[in-house]
Amino acid sequence: MKGTVVKGIGGFYFVHDGENVVMGKARGNLKRNKKLIYVGDIVDFDIDQSDMDGDCVIHRVIERKNFLNRPPVSNLDTLVVVFSLKQPDVNYPVIDKLIAGALMAGIEPVICISKTDLAGDEELQKAHSAYKDIYPTVLVNGITGEGTAELLELIKGRRVALAGPSGVGKSTITNHILKASESDELKAFEKAIEAETGEISGKTGRGRHTTRHVEIFPLGGGTMLYDTPGFTSLDMPEYDIYRVRDLFPEFRDLQAECKYADCLHINEPYCAVKDALKEGKIAKSRYDSYLIMTEEVKKWQK
Repeated sequence: MKGTVVKGIGGFYFVHDGENVVMGKARGNLKRNKKLIYVGDIVDFDIDQSDMDGDCVIHRVIERKNFLNRPPVSNLDTLVVVFSLKQPDVNYPVIDKLIAGALMAGIEPVICISKTDLAGDEELQKAHSAYKDIYPTVLVNGITGEGTAELLELIKGRRVALAGPSGVGKSTITNHILKASESDELKAFEKAIEAETGEISGKTGRGRHTTRHVEIFPLGGGTMLYDTPGFTSLDMPEYDIYRVRDLFPEFRDLQAECKYADCLHINEPYCAVKDALKEGKIAKSRYDSYLIMTEEVKKWQK
């Protein structure tokens, strides 16, 4: 049978097969090969016939579409990059690095501007216009939940996680999403997880593990929400300066108009990107983030 690992606690894994949740452990060969099992992994498993509780044994991890080490998750389709303009103030280089990291991992970004009640219309418009023509972008009011329905539509049928700086309202948005998605599937899932967690407590003689872990919530219709506490950044591999350039789609669209095919859009003359920047067709915040990232690459290469 196949299923998705939706939670892991102390060597036990919860596997969701689309209908039911079963708890189990990894087969010995996975342990011997030190094969890590990530939340989000699609696995082959069998019900352990010798176990009266009907637990399962995971014997193979299907090849991953992608994976992240921190937090340890796999097979994401979409990363919702969340930021606020106030409390805390936006740090565009941090946001654009998150977006770049998602792209490098083969994950599609969605931009979510939160705490819209704290920012003026002009500020919101400026931030929104910086991304709306590049990535799907949504505004969400954490107090009223306005914008949640639009966000749900953007992530429909996707495996998705929220990421962004501390304090921008990721947990609040997650709660709005869960409240708006109170399907029978989600209710049955939460009930099963609660029962299985209690079983772990009985088997190990320890408490109910109050520490929060990465967990996936099936929202129905194939949508799976990864709840990842503290997801504020992505590990970035070393890459060359031309790779940085290619991580900015709005630059790629203008590349053919530059005089030089290898134009980096920094010091070269007759650069279409710099012309577009002067004309306000490219957001200055995005270009500044690009310059910061290219400088970091230069330091790595020394």
